[in-house]
Amino acid sequence: MTTQTQRPDTLEPITSGTRSNIVDIVKGIAIILVAYGHTAQGMIHRGWWATPGAFFSDTFIYSFHMPVFFFIAGLFVVGSIAKRGSRRFTLDKLKTILYPYVLIVVLNAALNPLVGRFKSGHEPFQWKVFLLNLADGDASWFLFVLFVCLMVALLTVRVPHWLRFVVAALVGMTPAFGPPLTNQVLREFCFLAAGMWVGTRIYRLERMQASAAALGFVALAVLQVAMIYLFGAPTRWTYIELGMTGTAGLFLLAKVLDKHSVGTGLAWVGRASLAIFLLSSFAQGATREILFRVFHTNELWLQLLLPTLFATLLPAVVWYQQDRWRVGWLFQWPF
Repeated sequence: MTTQTQRPDTLEPITSGTRSNIVDIVKGIAIILVAYGHTAQGMIHRGWWATPGAFFSDTFIYSFHMPVFFFIAGLFVVGSIAKRGSRRFTLDKLKTILYPYVLIVVLNAALNPLVGRFKSGHEPFQWKVFLLNLADGDASWFLFVLFVCLMVALLTVRVPHWLRFVVAALVGMTPAFGPPLTNQVLREFCFLAAGMWVGTRIYRLERMQASAAALGFVALAVLQVAMIYLFGAPTRWTYIELGMTGTAGLFLLAKVLDKHSVGTGLAWVGRASLAIFLLSSFAQGATREILFRVFHTNELWLQLLLPTLFATLLPAVVWYQQDRWRVGWLFQWPF
């Protein structure tokens, strides 16, 4: 997908394809929600935030923020395979998705003796557990599942887009069975298939009137909130619907923010989404512990907003300075 000497601002984190400001804004919003969601869960697990609002917030975010990344990945799959061919496409994904997955799992295991005591849950290291979690993706599921989904997309690239999506959606609604990896792939692949179906037609959104996009976003946001409020956590049946409506809502919001300074900032974050995904837990955990152990506070807004802020900004700085600091090996295979 890229070479080590390529400039960081031209790299496409997590996915590959033509640079799009709207897509980058969507990734920026989604990765901030990832950082926020992990921060909120840490507070919930520690009993620092136990109100109904905490659980509604958690359920709302997780109803769509991961499907967004699978949908975006699907937008550029067909063009990427056509440009690179099957062999190079596979090698690129091994270097830029599977390699960072393995690396971050190994780094987490290596650092766990030092930072484990600061976590809400800590288990002693066991080689068997470590290797099993690494092999089945349970150690850090997203990148592993994304890689498998992209390989399924490669195998089915000649299948009509509508048919791939319909089959994926029907299979994704079946009751859970098999190992966790199987369930995650079946659960998320339909969003990648939807992205493949939409493809580069997503750029038509740039011609949409901002006022129409704003109305559409408000309508979808109200629907999303109402569905979560009325029915609670998504089931196998409603997860697909909420994932699609949430993704559509983020794209409409991105259209509203495009050409605005806020959108520019979110796009900057979105281009660093891979680094934020890989490194945010370290910045988040450090900020949380400094607030708690140095300033002796678990005040809601400080513990919610500051770890989220630093978990977003510090990894983004690392991403944009990767050439200068020679840390590009964190994000892709260096050879």
